[in-house]
Amino acid sequence: QATGRQQEAEALHRRALEGRERTLGPDHPHTLASCNNVANLMQAMGQYEDAEALHRRALKAREETVGPSHASTLASLTNLANLLRLQ
Repeated sequence: QATGRQQEAEALHRRALEGRERTLGPDHPHTLASCNNVANLMQAMGQYEDAEALHRRALKAREETVGPSHASTLASLTNLANLLRLQ
């Protein structure tokens, strides 16, 4: 169950993600950072399927845009691994 503050945080993170998708595009680094923020919150709230989909989205886009060895890509890889460890 999400607390009231978590729901507020989710709404804000999703608003940022949607705005960045609209203005910067789906694969822009700032958009992917917002995607990661939503994923981390979903993970913290125990919504693992939603979190996994967002982590995989960020990982795939980062692999394609900045390459598999970039620090952002490796951070996404670690985030996904940490989530899978919890499941």
